[in-house]
Amino acid sequence: MPNTGLTIDTTTFTDNPADYQVEFAGTVDDERQQFAVKYSALEALAEEQTLDDPLSVAQAQVAHLTEAAGKALDRGQASELVTIGEGDLL
Repeated sequence: MPNTGLTIDTTTFTDNPADYQVEFAGTVDDERQQFAVKYSALEALAEEQTLDDPLSVAQAQVAHLTEAAGKALDRGQASELVTIGEGDLL
């Protein structure tokens, strides 16, 4: 996996079922950034249609999420919460 300059804080993973996503924080160039990964992206990573435990999938896929979060940032998504979708996994 390429180095994205981003580090995910694995202690910050939180499930947000109302928005169908898992949220977490990371550090990019010494700046704190909030991220969210949609359940559909986690399902693609886990190769499962429905997730019983999205937090476990997110925690098990930190390396992939780090790369995908870097891609989401590269898309120019300048917001408080950067959302990772399935397209960022490619």
